[in-house]
Amino acid sequence: MKALLLCGGEGTRLRPFTHTQPKALLPIGYQPILFYILDALAETAIREVVIIIGPNGTPIRALLQQTNPWGFKFTFISQPEPLGLAHTVLLARAALGDDSFLMYLGDNILAEPLRPLIDRFTQEQPDALLLLREVKNPRDFGVAQVDGARVRQVEEKPEQPRSNLALVGIYLFSPTIHHAVSKIKPSRRGELEITDAIQQLIVEGKNVAYHRITGWWKDTGTFTDLLATNQYLLKKATPAQYGTVKKTPINGVLALGKGSSLKNCLVKGPVCIGAGCRINGSVLGPYLSVGDGVEITNCSLSRSVVFAHAQLKGVTLINSILGERVEISSAHRKEEPFSLLVGADSILRF
Repeated sequence: MKALLLCGGEGTRLRPFTHTQPKALLPIGYQPILFYILDALAETAIREVVIIIGPNGTPIRALLQQTNPWGFKFTFISQPEPLGLAHTVLLARAALGDDSFLMYLGDNILAEPLRPLIDRFTQEQPDALLLLREVKNPRDFGVAQVDGARVRQVEEKPEQPRSNLALVGIYLFSPTIHHAVSKIKPSRRGELEITDAIQQLIVEGKNVAYHRITGWWKDTGTFTDLLATNQYLLKKATPAQYGTVKKTPINGVLALGKGSSLKNCLVKGPVCIGAGCRINGSVLGPYLSVGDGVEITNCSLSRSVVFAHAQLKGVTLINSILGERVEISSAHRKEEPFSLLVGADSILRF
């Protein structure tokens, strides 16, 4: 079995951060989103991964050509325009061949292991196995109706949902999906919808099975979801100190990268700090992720993500995302926390 990993989306809901890097490479917890997905795939028998990248996907290709601790064979396919999930199956047809495959949207994080799902798919051999989850806002998702062990209907973002079972962005398909994709037409959004291809399977009498997930799952497509995912992932972090810590009490988990230093700080874990950081006189956490090469002085930061090479001085922030190389400083530190969403290379002084 192969994996089809979709990283071609523009990430418009996460701008300005996705102006400067692909959504799949946004750093949360202790590594990019994409790496959590590859870690999950590495626990299965899958060793060939086809990755769909968009116009801004060059950094993904470059990173994975340099960094591949999983030992995957990567194939990169460009999708010049976001023409739908089923369109990516068309693009990847030759690379996928006649093998079954797992399709995984590159902005989804799933706590449940993939191996049991793949084992079930291999044993039962349905034409498709969908992951479903009960949600409060089904109109924002593809929605499935089920009857017994089978899916009877799927719709993409219906105005009047007939159930609250959303399609999680992870699917298992047999090669029959290729015929179904070839039969559908663009939706009113101008896209080839994977839900329409799945419905085509159902219309043709194919076996579309499902698995209800009950554990943690998040589509990291919004700022709120990104911060919630960061918090979840930090809860799973383990202590590690590869830098120096002086006069700094540590409560909870601290993961400190190589060459980083903390001095006269207070850590309220979980906190993950990258390599080569210099942090002085600051209160850190809880739920704080800091990228490589960041400098922080006299700040209080919690429930936030700070991208690489930022410089912060004298600010108290909560629920914030700060892009690469931002510079934020305040001449008079305020104790009352506030929130910021600041794109790369911005400078704020107040």
